[in-house]
Amino acid sequence: MRFSWPRLRTATVIFALAAAMFVVAGVVITPSPAQQAEPPSRGAPVVSEIASGADLAGSIRALQTRLDRLPGDSTAWASLGAAYVQQARITGDPSFYPRAEGAFDRSLEERPDRNDGALTGFASLAAARHDFAAAQRFAEEAKAINPYSATNQGVLTDALIELGRYDEAFTELQRMVDLKPGVPSFSRVSYAWELRGETEPARKALEQALEMAFNDSDAAFVSFYLGELEWNSGDLDAAAEHYANGLRRDPTYVPLLAGKAKIAAARGDVETAVAGYDAVVRRLPEPSYVIEYADLLAALGRDEAASSQYALVQATGKLFEEAGVEVDLEFVLFDADHGRASAALAAAQALYDRRQSIHTEDAFAWALHVNGRDRQALAHAEAAAQLGTDSALFAYHRGMIEKSLGMDAKAQKSLRRSLALNPHFSPLHAPRAEAALEELALSS
Repeated sequence: MRFSWPRLRTATVIFALAAAMFVVAGVVITPSPAQQAEPPSRGAPVVSEIASGADLAGSIRALQTRLDRLPGDSTAWASLGAAYVQQARITGDPSFYPRAEGAFDRSLEERPDRNDGALTGFASLAAARHDFAAAQRFAEEAKAINPYSATNQGVLTDALIELGRYDEAFTELQRMVDLKPGVPSFSRVSYAWELRGETEPARKALEQALEMAFNDSDAAFVSFYLGELEWNSGDLDAAAEHYANGLRRDPTYVPLLAGKAKIAAARGDVETAVAGYDAVVRRLPEPSYVIEYADLLAALGRDEAASSQYALVQATGKLFEEAGVEVDLEFVLFDADHGRASAALAAAQALYDRRQSIHTEDAFAWALHVNGRDRQALAHAEAAAQLGTDSALFAYHRGMIEKSLGMDAKAQKSLRRSLALNPHFSPLHAPRAEAALEELALSS
């Protein structure tokens, strides 16, 4: 199956930044959302995870038992490493990443030659740690051994996208679709359309993926992204319906619980939203969720509670860094939004030196803006729009940069677009967009 793009040179597709089904030695790890820059959206790729922690814990125990009996089983070591990566994602505990690294190392020790499973595992681990150059390198090595792995194609595509190497990524993703059409492939196809600002084909691709979902984990995953698609389009009712449908299939799926909480916040159901976010961060204290929760509390004037959550963001970030995770995009924006302008700019520059995706361009633009370097910021905000992505946050950032440069008409257009796309895109920034538009209207 091939996909053509009228405005792209390559007749291929982009990826959904959620990793593919990962199968190593009979251990099946089904898809789940990434953490992604606009968490838990598909803005930054990681390996997939089992939605049920009990299933994963059972797989880990089974693999450990097997390796006690057969310590030379290189495939089981690779499977155990993959399971540890997933456990880190499910629990929010990055200490599993070094364990995964040790398991992959042991797999290569036992089988140093033509061990594509371990190399794909290392690629997935590198992607989870946001070291996309290493992820690309490991995935290329695995592909040279086994060019028929759809899983490896997904990891390779994800890495290339995050490095800003779009044409190469489109080609690799098309190979993945050709090798194995299914939920992982069609979720990526959907995101490809969404990146191009094409909502209807994005929706249809996810509907196809939902038809292919063979278990509750897959159905919850797809339902979440159907909800995200509608959320990003500003349709609260449709988003809520998809989140609810997913929770009926898997009531424990954390991204769906976070989606439900943000719908409550957008509808003004404050206590439900606060309780929902509190439950989410207690179960999975990923920085993305904690930032969302803290910003909501701050917007509600609950400063003491917000400060507590902001402190948790910083503490969590340090834990991830100690486990070798590059905490980049979300922390650039977090610092920029919370009074740490110089730290945001230093981190954004380092990030941009490593990779130039559209999300990196946007984060760099915003970091430059809060440091008063708006002329440079505008160039990066324009680069963030290169794929035609309909992002309320991107449009807001660009509008505020244009306003600072005295480009009032363009600023009004960008800010109106931001609020038209999703008037609830951020409890922190949506009110600021409205206030900026009012100010511009008075001055015109």
